[in-house]
Amino acid sequence: MQTTRRAASLLLAALALPASAIAAPVTVTVRDKGVKTTCAEEDNVYAVLAAPGVRRFEAVARHPAYGKALKTDNYKADFSGCQPATFSGKADTKFTPRKVTLYEDAKVRIDGITYGGYWRPDVVKVDVAGRKDQGFHLIQLFIKRGDDVQEALVLHAADGYWRLRPLPLPQFGGAVYGSSFLVGPVEESTRPYVRIREVRIDPKAMTFHLTYRMGGTADLMVTRIDHEELRLAVKLTPPVGGRPFIALRSMYVSPDNGDTAELRVDGKTLPVVGFGSVKAQTVTFGRSIPSKHNTSAPDISFEGFSN
Repeated sequence: MQTTRRAASLLLAALALPASAIAAPVTVTVRDKGVKTTCAEEDNVYAVLAAPGVRRFEAVARHPAYGKALKTDNYKADFSGCQPATFSGKADTKFTPRKVTLYEDAKVRIDGITYGGYWRPDVVKVDVAGRKDQGFHLIQLFIKRGDDVQEALVLHAADGYWRLRPLPLPQFGGAVYGSSFLVGPVEESTRPYVRIREVRIDPKAMTFHLTYRMGGTADLMVTRIDHEELRLAVKLTPPVGGRPFIALRSMYVSPDNGDTAELRVDGKTLPVVGFGSVKAQTVTFGRSIPSKHNTSAPDISFEGFSN
């Protein structure tokens, strides 16, 4: 009887809430802005996701379906089909290189790295558990399990790119990254980017709080990290407007040569370059057959969109 009364009370409380306080699923529009290439190191895959009113979603990195059957993992760079000028870096802003361990305990370590040159000039403020610094191009999150230390997530703070990966497949000592993505108000220059003003990190909660230069904030929390997937819960404040709030970048030459090869949306599988525009509630960039380039790199999904 007590359980029944409690359930009824919860239902009445929910019914009393205004409609705006009850989350509802949201369908997003996924638009292709990619181009074909012969270069396996060029980010030619470019897809943007937009839907007014989105407040929450999850970004998930999962090992590819063929992962457990792999015997070898090829993660060497392949510049065989590339033009040297694509990677010249002549226009980069110069910085003083450094590497700093910003936080470490028995479970996690967070490092910050400043490169000698970077394509964006932005200097981002960083606060890790009250320790303040700035100017890092790369922030790394390492997961510690005894003597085993694995990098699981990186944020390129100066242009807003995230890369995720689960803990390694059991047959390998380490994992590799693949596709990268942006979260926040996406802008475009020679490549897409998101301008971040400040990053605040709570290492114990594994939460990143971002303040954007265009306005608004985002909270990103690691809610699962194991040998199957890394799950990142995202909350945007205020809810996004019409501007794309996710952009995925990756590499694709052919189904067996690319960090991603397919766009899977609500049960349909499409080519990752040339799909046009589609609407979906679950969006996955993945691979069905092993790639000769970054073979074990994870599939990346965006799901659970709500207002």
